[in-house]
Amino acid sequence: MKSPLRVHSLLCRHHRQLLRNVAFAGVFLTLLMSAGCRGNSLFPAPGPMNQQQASAVIHDPYPARDIAPYDAASRPPGYEQPLPEPVRNRIVRDSMPWLGR
Repeated sequence: MKSPLRVHSLLCRHHRQLLRNVAFAGVFLTLLMSAGCRGNSLFPAPGPMNQQQASAVIHDPYPARDIAPYDAASRPPGYEQPLPEPVRNRIVRDSMPWLGR
């Protein structure tokens, strides 16, 4: 039979280990949450306004007039005129000349 002192020391050791694990998890979660969503790892910064506008022109999510029915009200202000077809066809070639297309 185990002595009460031995049982108490075993419980204290497990209790200390549990508290240490909970404290470590709390510190880890606090550091993780303080990192935020933006950073250098997963999501790069959106960049200056000119770069964002150029990206919006190149990656236009709205249908072009020659591909789908045109609805001027569906496009945001300032983007009512999509790029003409010859310009759309040259975007990749002009922006990545090393591909040699």
